[in-house]
Amino acid sequence: MLVAITAVTCASPASLSPHRVVSEIGSAEAFRCDPGPQIDEPRPRFPRPTPGTVPDDFVPVAAIVCDQIDEGVAPDTVPYREHRYEGDLTEVIRLLNAPSESMLIRGYCPTYSVVEPPQIWLVDNRGRAMEPTLPTGECGLPNHSAIAEIRTLDMVTEFEHDVSVISYDRQRVSSCSPHYSEVLLGDERAPGLTIGYTYCLFSGIEFTGVTGEIGISIEDLAPAGPCSMSATRTAVTTYVAGWPSNIRNFTIELDGCRRVIPDGYAPLQATEELLAAFW
Repeated sequence: MLVAITAVTCASPASLSPHRVVSEIGSAEAFRCDPGPQIDEPRPRFPRPTPGTVPDDFVPVAAIVCDQIDEGVAPDTVPYREHRYEGDLTEVIRLLNAPSESMLIRGYCPTYSVVEPPQIWLVDNRGRAMEPTLPTGECGLPNHSAIAEIRTLDMVTEFEHDVSVISYDRQRVSSCSPHYSEVLLGDERAPGLTIGYTYCLFSGIEFTGVTGEIGISIEDLAPAGPCSMSATRTAVTTYVAGWPSNIRNFTIELDGCRRVIPDGYAPLQATEELLAAFW
C-alpha cells in the first residue's frame, strides 16, 4: 500500500548518522506508483534503479509524488493519484541530501505510530529518473521536509489511477503475474537473489496455469552459451535484489534454449534437474 501505519521504537545505540548510498539513475519508464504486490497488471519492463541521495550530476526538472486515495474506494481496487510538480528543485535536493541525524541511545525514543512517506521520484529533461531516499531523524524516522517542499511547487499534472487487485482465488499467485512480459537480458551475473516459490506457466504469451511451491537455487548454474532458439513454454516468478521494491521477473525457459533469466542479468543454463521440477 502507498500509506501504512507503523509502530516505531528507537532502540539503536548511539552511533554516527546512518550512511546513505548515492542513487542510480535509470530510464523514467522504470518508475510508476507501486500500490502493492497484489495488483493485477504487468510490471514495468525496465528494472528500477537503486534509490539513494540525489547524484551531483543529476539535474531534475520535476518531482512525481504518489498519493493513495482512501475515500470512496470500490471493492477489489486500489486507487491512487500521481502528481507531477515542477519548479526550482534546489531546496528539495538540499533537503533530500541532508545528512541523517545521529541515533539516540536505547530507550530515549518513544513508541508511536507514523505514516509512511509517499513514493516519490525525480525526472530530468533527458528521460531519466531516480528515486531519492529521505534522511532520518534521531529516532530513525524519515524526515518529510523535502516532500513538504515539493508540494509548494507548481502541480502541473494530476492523474488518477484505479487498478484492480488480484481476486481472492488468485491471491496465492503472490510471486508471479498472469501477464506475460518479454525477458530483459543483461551482461552481469546475478548476485544473491530472493526468488519466489510460485511460478506462472505460459505457452507463448498465453497464461496456462500456476505451479505449487518450487524452490530452486541458481548459485551453481553455468552461464548460458550462444543460442537462437525461441522458447514456446516458460515458467515465470519474481525475484527481489538489493531492496524490497526491486521486484523483477525471473524466467525459466522450459524448451528452446532452456535458460534461466533473472531480468536485467546475464542468462544462466538450466539443468535437467532444475527443469524436472516443472514436469
